[in-house]
Amino acid sequence: MIARLTFRSLLSRKARIVLTALSVIVGVAFVSGAFILTDSFKKAFDGLFTELNQGVDYRVRGTVAFGDEGQGDPVPASLVQTFRDIPGVGAVEPNLQGSAVIIDQAGKPVKARGGPQLGVSWSGESSIGGTVLRTGRAPNGPGEVVVDAETADRSNLAVGDRIQVVGSSGALPYQIVGTVGLRSGDNSFFGATLVAFDPATAQQVLDSPGLFDSIDIAVADGADPGQVEQAVQQAIPDGTEVITGQQVAKETSDQIGQIVSIFRWVLLGFAMVALFVSAFLINNTFQIIISQRLRELALLRAVGASGHQVRSMILLESFIVAAVATVLGFFGGIGVSKLLVVVFNAVGAGFPEASTVIQPRTILFTVLVGFGVTLMATIIPALRASRIPPVAAMRPELAAVGRTSNRRRYLGGALTVGGLAVYIEGIIGKPGGTLAIIIFAAVGAIAMFLGVTILASSFAGPVARVLGKPVAKLFKVPGQLAAQNASRSPRRTSSTASALMIGVALVASVGVIGSSLKQSFSQQLEQSIKADFFITDPSFQGFPPTVVTELAALPELSATSGFRASTFQVDGGSRSVGAVDGAEFGEIVDMDITSGGYDGLADNGLLVYKDPAKDFDLQVGDTVDVLWQNGTQQTLTVRGIFADASTTNTNWIVDASVFAAGNPTVKNDFFAGARITDGVSPQAARAAVQTVVDKFPQVELQDRAEFRKSQEDQLNQLLFLIYGLLAFAVVIAVLGIMNTLALSVFERTREFGLLRAVGTSKRQLRRAVRWEAVIVSVFGAILGLVVGLPLGIIATKGMKGIGINSVALPVGTIIAILVLAVLAGMIAAMWPARRAAKLDVLEAIATT
Repeated sequence: MIARLTFRSLLSRKARIVLTALSVIVGVAFVSGAFILTDSFKKAFDGLFTELNQGVDYRVRGTVAFGDEGQGDPVPASLVQTFRDIPGVGAVEPNLQGSAVIIDQAGKPVKARGGPQLGVSWSGESSIGGTVLRTGRAPNGPGEVVVDAETADRSNLAVGDRIQVVGSSGALPYQIVGTVGLRSGDNSFFGATLVAFDPATAQQVLDSPGLFDSIDIAVADGADPGQVEQAVQQAIPDGTEVITGQQVAKETSDQIGQIVSIFRWVLLGFAMVALFVSAFLINNTFQIIISQRLRELALLRAVGASGHQVRSMILLESFIVAAVATVLGFFGGIGVSKLLVVVFNAVGAGFPEASTVIQPRTILFTVLVGFGVTLMATIIPALRASRIPPVAAMRPELAAVGRTSNRRRYLGGALTVGGLAVYIEGIIGKPGGTLAIIIFAAVGAIAMFLGVTILASSFAGPVARVLGKPVAKLFKVPGQLAAQNASRSPRRTSSTASALMIGVALVASVGVIGSSLKQSFSQQLEQSIKADFFITDPSFQGFPPTVVTELAALPELSATSGFRASTFQVDGGSRSVGAVDGAEFGEIVDMDITSGGYDGLADNGLLVYKDPAKDFDLQVGDTVDVLWQNGTQQTLTVRGIFADASTTNTNWIVDASVFAAGNPTVKNDFFAGARITDGVSPQAARAAVQTVVDKFPQVELQDRAEFRKSQEDQLNQLLFLIYGLLAFAVVIAVLGIMNTLALSVFERTREFGLLRAVGTSKRQLRRAVRWEAVIVSVFGAILGLVVGLPLGIIATKGMKGIGINSVALPVGTIIAILVLAVLAGMIAAMWPARRAAKLDVLEAIATT
């Protein structure tokens, strides 16, 4: 009987159930899409690197002292012949990789599709690995190269064409003698451009004379791998190591896995926001439906149905909704994964194409999330339904109006205050590591949202009346009806608006952080950055040190310095360390040195940021033992303590000469700055700098104003992406408003019939419903701003380490939110308004 009644109930309320399910579908699709997208990328990259290392039995490389992402010293090129002479070795392939930019026949740089621009050594078809010729032949000699077939097709390059390739010393001419792809048949290298030289030419172009990054070895058929490995071990010099091909694949897979895992958790974070909003919608929908079914449920109780049976019926309804929504959401996740690729690529991410991968874990998480959110959101409505007394529920017009009790106010106040305290502790107090901060901040924010939602019913009525006054004045009868309807049921209005509040609050918080970061960056340019020119690489690969060397030789410049970065270990912990060109960096950036200075930095010196200096109790003159990734151990002397790490974003600074000893393969600078010599005009200085930059087309020259705009543009792209992901939650909130209005129209069928009977026109009814939605939407937007702006301000206080030292309110974003709230209300009311206007007057009046 319960099952039959449940299905009848669902079929009689198809439209509202569809809207409820749609909110779950969106959230579930986001969750499954996040897993599908990241799993697809992970498998695709694993396949790529497995194929590139195909046939590699052993790799000889410089010793890596710690971590999996570092690189040891290069290995001598003479080892190639040594290994070839070892009995049982079938093939030897030297590896060298660096940055190389292709300049097409029109003189324009060929851009990668989100991947790096690589120059590599390649021995041709006899080499180990998955790279094979598509057309032409292998390169042989200083004037020949091959390029990947995908880049050749995209840039209209063919065998025989003459191009230029920018290496460590600038652009040089080459002839394309072939194109390459992968053995699997794929012509792309996942968004990268690839230009390959013969090994000798690669050493020259990539500034690695007599050295290779590593050497791969394949064991001959029938040979004993153990004996080959033993012979290789005996042949290698100190500072090198032998690892297996499986270790190479695992290290690469682990590196990619870490990046993919971070990306997945970011996407799942946004998915949880969407599902949190969905929970509000589901709970609100079932609460309203139960209020409308009080007479029906009471009659069931009167004829013998127990509270348990009524509760089971409501939960069964939610279970069916969850089942349908979960299945549709899972398949919708495939579309979401494709959509996310389009969105990220639109802001320059350059995600590669990858086949869809669906793992059992994805299905499990999708089911748990879909059913979990839906069923948890309906527990309270189900309990409420089970407690309906048969007699008291015969007057639903009284039971449907929710009153706010003091108990609810106390609970809401406690959640709001407690959540704020937990949020502040997480952001300002920084308990534990990053995970603890995230947990504290998330729990605190969720508690605040719940608390404000509960409290909102206490002032929803008065606020709705205030918001409705201008509407009533402008639109007369429809406006008055809208204001009255919005304020009549404060709990319904507040719960509907609260779903929108969450999305708006997050957008407002992000807006505060973004505006504060922009303002702080502008202040930083004025206060700490002294450079007149900036040299950057928009692809973030960096550029060869030749650029800074040539700039330093210009008489028009008084100071130049590049900046590069790596890691070393201090006291057993991995630390990010930056390298600068000694005292000249002080003429480029003011790091607010509080004690000591740049003197002696080139003599195994070290600059330390104030926080680690305090943690390690370091003063000027103290020594610090460090371990570089290539195994080099050094004792560095603290030469200075600085208080501003916003520009370098690292707590430890060494001179470039000290850095080179521990990182001989890390040569590219991330950015460089330059000061104009006194008496030289900016125009003359720029013209001189441009002559150097023109040799390296991948490099971009900017003055202070241009640099500021480029950084703001990058930040705006990031904010646009975040806003786009948060839009899922806002869309769900709009669906919630639409669903609530539709239910409200059904509930007020008799009321609307009477209004039509006394002369209210269809147009007036439509306007009344539309403006009611606008009032609810604006109320939700105001709630979101009231909650979100303080959350954003508090968040900025905990971000001083990344350069946010002032708070700026996003006035433009606030105005946009209020305008969009009005539009959202209009859109949400379109269907309910049309439905209200189409009600038959006599049938509506006869409705009980």
